[in-house]
Amino acid sequence: MKQAIRVTVFITALCGIVFPALLTLFGQLLVPDKAAGSLLQQNGKFIGSELIAQPFTSKQYFHGRPSAVDQLAGASAGDNLAASNPELTTKINEQQEQSKEDGRSLPDDARVTSGSGFDPHISLDYARAQVNRIATERDLSRDEVRRLIDQEAGNDAYVNVLLLNLALDRSQS
Repeated sequence: MKQAIRVTVFITALCGIVFPALLTLFGQLLVPDKAAGSLLQQNGKFIGSELIAQPFTSKQYFHGRPSAVDQLAGASAGDNLAASNPELTTKINEQQEQSKEDGRSLPDDARVTSGSGFDPHISLDYARAQVNRIATERDLSRDEVRRLIDQEAGNDAYVNVLLLNLALDRSQS
């Protein structure tokens, strides 16, 4: 019995203390920016993380995916609404109504929440669906806004909304 207790204490200490401490140490040494949450600073002030979506509601910014938890960092959840649920239909119709000013139908990632509620990326289709609104609000050409989207996306099919909005702000400086 004593040996079983010793083995349990040893395994618990190894897996619960030593291993996580080593991973943290290696993370801090090898990729400190990632280990700290990929936080972004502007003028010495933290403005967000590349990994967690933020709610952008102003018409002059790109909007991210809908969130069941309004991107509140203390909560994580999808809406878990079935396709047959009338509440999902209502939400989709509201999103569709809001998009009419952009003159395009919305892609799926604009209409449904992500599983965690924190997805910081949107598809290029969703970003491009917002071009007219942003160009009008910021007095930019549509080509300038499209070029910015393509530049931020690189070869990816998705773009980070926070990074895209920061690039949008820099382009007007």
